[in-house]
Amino acid sequence: MNSAGLRRQVLVNLLVVAAFSRPAIGQENRVFVIHNADSVQVKLINGEAVREAIGHVLISQGRIEIACDRAKEFVEKGIINLNGNLVIRDEKTTMRAPRGIYHKTDRRAEVFDNVVLDDGNVRLTSKYGEYLAEPRIGFFRGNVRVVDTASTITSDSLTYFRNAQESIAEGHVRIVNETDHVVITGGKLEHDARTQFSRMALKPVLVQRDSLPSGVTDTLVVCSQVMEAYRDSIKKFVAIDSVKIVRADLAGIGGLAIFFTQGDSILLRRSPVAWYGQTQISGDSMNVYLLRRKLRQVDVMGNAGALSRSDSLYPQRLDQIEGESMRLTFADSGLTRIDVDVHAISVYHVYEDTLGNGLNKISGDRVVLHFAGGKVSNIRILGGVEGQYVPENLARNREEQYALPGLTWRKDRPRLRYGAKPGIVSAE
Repeated sequence: MNSAGLRRQVLVNLLVVAAFSRPAIGQENRVFVIHNADSVQVKLINGEAVREAIGHVLISQGRIEIACDRAKEFVEKGIINLNGNLVIRDEKTTMRAPRGIYHKTDRRAEVFDNVVLDDGNVRLTSKYGEYLAEPRIGFFRGNVRVVDTASTITSDSLTYFRNAQESIAEGHVRIVNETDHVVITGGKLEHDARTQFSRMALKPVLVQRDSLPSGVTDTLVVCSQVMEAYRDSIKKFVAIDSVKIVRADLAGIGGLAIFFTQGDSILLRRSPVAWYGQTQISGDSMNVYLLRRKLRQVDVMGNAGALSRSDSLYPQRLDQIEGESMRLTFADSGLTRIDVDVHAISVYHVYEDTLGNGLNKISGDRVVLHFAGGKVSNIRILGGVEGQYVPENLARNREEQYALPGLTWRKDRPRLRYGAKPGIVSAE
């Protein structure tokens, strides 16, 4: 045997020994070990040492264990091609795929085609996956789908931080929660599994659909710049910045909205405006209470005001009321009562059958208005009463002169766009 052949045989022998060698103490996280294979072949390809393990292959590097049908290692490059029934384990995390590549130097695995990851809490599937043993970070793309006990998430890509139990999904993100009948879509999702906190950005939209006892489907749609979900002891959603809300006859806008999914209530903050039927409500903050998805009460705190179209034949005439605080009470038939406290002022129009009959402007410490058929049927004023009646000949075509300062009918009421994907359009 010539010297070149001798060197080649020595190298092959060394590789065979290395294939079944055990790591030295302190090197467990770096040494690559073949624990089992039906056969091991070692050869030189274009001058590079290659060893191939075939059949029931089990290999490891530190705590990473890899099982497959066939593993071909390019020794100098530190790359191992893995094929057939590939399973990669990192303690409680298991990743499966038909094929993959393992990079020994940086302890990084790439897997392709029908990827499945399971850590005991969530199950993830995708077309491509990449996992780094240190610091236990996974990246996935292509039809990403994550399922846990609370929800299902789909996206174009997802980065998973196992140690922190956090994930970031990007591109056509969609969350489906069957328990709350809620679907949230957006461009980017950040999720913390330990605290059950999620944050959706990039045009998030929340849609909640419930079937009412009457058989009618009730749909709630919320749009904002950012949306947060808290699923600890009290389940709630928080919509932040440029918030728009639509549910049946109820609509609203504002800077912040908080939804309690089990409490059937909505808190609106940062100068909200709400509409119900032909009534517009505004203030510094607002609490909306529903009963079985039907509006029952609205509490307005700070600079409270309400406008209501008093008669369809006189669309320019708006009944108005304002004060420091306000409570509106609703029944199935609509608005039934408005209570206004502290510096209460009201302007309401009077009708004789279907003809206008002037308006009344009154003020007091407290004003209570009762409604029937959408019109004021009774009024009570308590404390510091002042009043003025304006006859029809002076009120006609002069409605703006008697408008309360700071109250104007808004033109940006959100309305629901129906279809396979309900949305919101802002138009009066």
